[in-house]
Amino acid sequence: MQNNTFSGLIIGQNVITIDRVSSTNDYFKDNLSKFTPQDEGSAILAVEQYAGKGQRGNMWITEPGKNIITSILLYPHFLKIDQQFALSCAICLGIMKWLKTKTKEVVQIKWPNDIYVNQKKISGLLIENSIKGDLIGTSIIGIGVNINQTTFIDNPHITSLKSINDSHEDYDIASLANELYLFLDQEYKRLKQGNQVQQLQEFNQYLFRKNEIKTYKIADVEIEGKIIQVLPNGQLQAEIDREIMTFNLHEIKYVL
Repeated sequence: MQNNTFSGLIIGQNVITIDRVSSTNDYFKDNLSKFTPQDEGSAILAVEQYAGKGQRGNMWITEPGKNIITSILLYPHFLKIDQQFALSCAICLGIMKWLKTKTKEVVQIKWPNDIYVNQKKISGLLIENSIKGDLIGTSIIGIGVNINQTTFIDNPHITSLKSINDSHEDYDIASLANELYLFLDQEYKRLKQGNQVQQLQEFNQYLFRKNEIKTYKIADVEIEGKIIQVLPNGQLQAEIDREIMTFNLHEIKYVL
């Protein structure tokens, strides 16, 4: 385990590097359950994660030492429960803007919280919130970014930074993670300053498949539709059969 501290930051001001952990999110939850004090913005950076979690109960599979596997602890007491998506929006923007500095390829945000490059997934996040009254008490932000891994078994829709840039050398994971924390810190501070409307506008500006006629699955039936925007509550607004409809996370699936 290695601990690095950087002044002037919220996110990434204290980075703990661990060789092997079941889940970086669970690491924070275990510490919080034991009433272990943790500063806001503390981050866990794991070399290997053997039981990582993704959206919808999926596993996040990653080769040891190849990718950014991190979780960040936040205390966004300034957000109400019905503003949870604003935090997800800010984190997605941080990842997306950072990736845009690392490649010339097309970087987009796939609703609700994946980052795509050239229509392939390169990053995902899982946010686990605890509630205090009508406010968010703690948020554990789990982030995975594919960096040096180039083989993804049985899934042609996943990529990595090394793959998209056709790099012959491996990237330094720790250095890239510290860069990422800077971008996340900037977006989190914007969120705290009340820039939710502007951040949602930017989220929609880079929305994957926006205004494109594509195939989706609704109630196990494939149908064509067009994504219009994501609403402040995190619902997806789309035009299906000339009707404007809104969807929650489990109500519509992309057909890739």
